[in-house]
Amino acid sequence: MSTQHIVHPRGDETKSYLSNGGKSGMAVSISFTVLATIFVLARVYTRAGIMKRMEPNDYMVLIALVLSYVFMAFFIIESFHGMGMHGADIPPAILLKQMKAFWITIPFYNAALLSAKASILLQYFRVFPTSRMRLINWTMLGILGIYGSWAVLSGFLNCIPVAKFWDKTIPGYCLAEKGLWFSNASMHIATDLAILVIPIPALSQLDLPKRQKIALITVFALGGFVCITSVCRLVSLKKIADSTDPTFDNVGAATWSAVECNVGIICACLPTLRPLVSRIVPHLLSTLSSRSRSYYNQSYSNGQLNSPHARGPAYWGGPGMGTVSTTITAMDDLEFGNPCAESDRVLTLVPGADIHGKAKLVLKETKSMEDASERVGTGVGSAISR
Repeated sequence: MSTQHIVHPRGDETKSYLSNGGKSGMAVSISFTVLATIFVLARVYTRAGIMKRMEPNDYMVLIALVLSYVFMAFFIIESFHGMGMHGADIPPAILLKQMKAFWITIPFYNAALLSAKASILLQYFRVFPTSRMRLINWTMLGILGIYGSWAVLSGFLNCIPVAKFWDKTIPGYCLAEKGLWFSNASMHIATDLAILVIPIPALSQLDLPKRQKIALITVFALGGFVCITSVCRLVSLKKIADSTDPTFDNVGAATWSAVECNVGIICACLPTLRPLVSRIVPHLLSTLSSRSRSYYNQSYSNGQLNSPHARGPAYWGGPGMGTVSTTITAMDDLEFGNPCAESDRVLTLVPGADIHGKAKLVLKETKSMEDASERVGTGVGSAISR
């Protein structure tokens, strides 16, 4: 009786399936996630360390970063299992792992990007406290909630049963991939543009020197970078939608997805970092701040503020919406304080503060407002006890 020795091939276990495209995509994903992490840590230090307060918009951006890390982890798994290689060169077992990782990246990409957008809208609630802006913000949050829930759930449940996503031989039903991809991408671009445009009319009405007004608008307009990445991702989606070799052509779409969700996080953090910049490089912003103060002092000395015809510009142009105080300086960030005082500041409606008896938007120290509220509450309590 003869014994045959059967040697099992070990090629699939030892061969590397990390392609050049997978390497470049993985490097971009890791780099942008690290960059987003730096900005989020700077934001947390600014809010918790300098401003001594954390708010819902800060926690929301932390959630976005955690979701981005999950996306990056499965992006790396995709890269190590043949992303960027021709499908014919990938063994079925390796391809199966890549497709499972691809399936899980879709909902986490959407969730990370949506959380970053929600963080920006929550910032708007504090910076622009008018009823019209609150209505616009609530409407946008409602839209994000509805289509965001659809984007995340449809990512998880793209196919019923779920396993049909990576094994097309299983009986079941799948949503049309092209329709789903392009509809979600279009909604991301539309909401990016809406979030970018929302504050510009209000900011443009501020009665400020031109240079400082431009500087202030630019801080908020930096969110336009995420719109650019969304469009680039849409172009790459068109390529993979028309592809006959999706594992090879998926690198561009996956890479732009990583860039987009992390750029969204970075853009959400940028307006919050002025106190940190002022502390690290105090002379960088002092010139513009001093110019704005001299502008205000000159206006005051010329009697412009005391003139019966002196009014701030209409805020959003609506009746009863009040006027914008001319005492707001562009470089004293609307939400995050000035370089000298570390207390928080917000635009606040002050009824009857205008010379015509209308409400006026002025820059208020939130700490002093809270102290005043506490004093009023104490006084009322003592009066009742008597």
